[in-house]
Amino acid sequence: MKVLLISPNREHLPDPVYPLGLAYVAAAVRDSGHEVQALDLCFEEDSAAAIRGSLQDFRPDIIGISLRNIDDVSYPRRHSYLQDYRDTVDEVRRHSDALIVLGGSGFTIMPEAFMQELGADFGIIGEGEQAFPELVRKIESGNMPFNFSRLIRAEARVRDLDLCSPDPVKFNAPDYYRLGGMLNVQTKRGCSFHCSYCTYPMIEGRDIRLREPSNVVNQIREIAGQTGAKHFFFVDSIFNHPASHAEAVCDELIRKRTGIKWTCYATPTGMTERLADKMARAGCTGVEFGIDSLSDDVLLNLDKGFDARAVRAASEACRKAGLKFCHFIFAGAPGDTDDKVARAIADLDDLNPDAAVIMTGIRVFPNTRLAERAEEELGIRDAGLEPVFYLSPAVSSYSRVRDEVSRRKNWIMPGHDVNMHPRLQRKLREHGIKGPLWEELSKRR
Repeated sequence: MKVLLISPNREHLPDPVYPLGLAYVAAAVRDSGHEVQALDLCFEEDSAAAIRGSLQDFRPDIIGISLRNIDDVSYPRRHSYLQDYRDTVDEVRRHSDALIVLGGSGFTIMPEAFMQELGADFGIIGEGEQAFPELVRKIESGNMPFNFSRLIRAEARVRDLDLCSPDPVKFNAPDYYRLGGMLNVQTKRGCSFHCSYCTYPMIEGRDIRLREPSNVVNQIREIAGQTGAKHFFFVDSIFNHPASHAEAVCDELIRKRTGIKWTCYATPTGMTERLADKMARAGCTGVEFGIDSLSDDVLLNLDKGFDARAVRAASEACRKAGLKFCHFIFAGAPGDTDDKVARAIADLDDLNPDAAVIMTGIRVFPNTRLAERAEEELGIRDAGLEPVFYLSPAVSSYSRVRDEVSRRKNWIMPGHDVNMHPRLQRKLREHGIKGPLWEELSKRR
């Protein structure tokens, strides 16, 4: 069958992100014997025209649309992508009778709501490498059971991640590298942590599945050879857990002398001097810590599993190893007050990270413990596709927080466009700046 895969994500702030998940699905459908084409709308000036042209030229039987994100999770901007998805589906319907299948991480978080809003024929919850080709096979056979559900849950997660590989040809990786400064690689799936607001366990499960380090490094070398990319981001929910696997990946990078530079998400837990040093020797230039707060009681409310002392130890380990580090915190988390936010800003000054990102409130997603708390404490009962936020009522002025953040040239406040906005982002990339933009911002301290 002829399968068209569409990536409708057009977000460029802070960077356009290569559609890695859809590239995995493209390879799986191709390997199942079907003809696959991809339509990436990220860099299209006229997305409607691009959709029309692709449908007229290819005439697919099935169209898969990946919904990567629901919104930008930034307050007060609160930019939802729902209308973009509506426009994509509507344009497809105008010019094709092909079956539409929705999937992706954003879809997996709220599948019923997306199906109702977008009116697709099918939707796949969870990982699509096995579930999507199986659905195509059933459609092709014409033996669909009369009671076959339109909403398909990928019950079996991919156990051996090394049997899957993304299709490097279907999406324009060189443009993502040129305009986004890096490409992305995954070393594992699953997250065993229990942060109260997080949706990662819904998407990838809590059971951590590890890739063979040699296969990770071989994939990086292959992508670098094909695209010329020298900067990568490890998109694992947490790179340094388990620490033994992170060390093994670093050992392989050191052994094979790839010469690449890379960054990652990490937790303070397990960020030892030994690991930080090995990461630096393996080409890591920066680490992004989702510490969320520097108040121990707020960290407890968020079920983070570490305290402020661990944050300080991890920061010092990075500094000693020569790794730049960026801390993400919330202003307005459960338990936050004006005094606690003020102390957090002072404590961040004391920690002296290379960059900091301060988020106003926390985006509330359904089926999380934060959603239960938001309903009980704030009366929020409509956490869904339109973004709503937990904002601590004990924080009286977020504009005051914004003013404080704006005084630090290497701190960012999304939603308020403090120290980062589209024009600056484009200017930096046009000048050839690679890697995460916060590393460049750190030079302004």
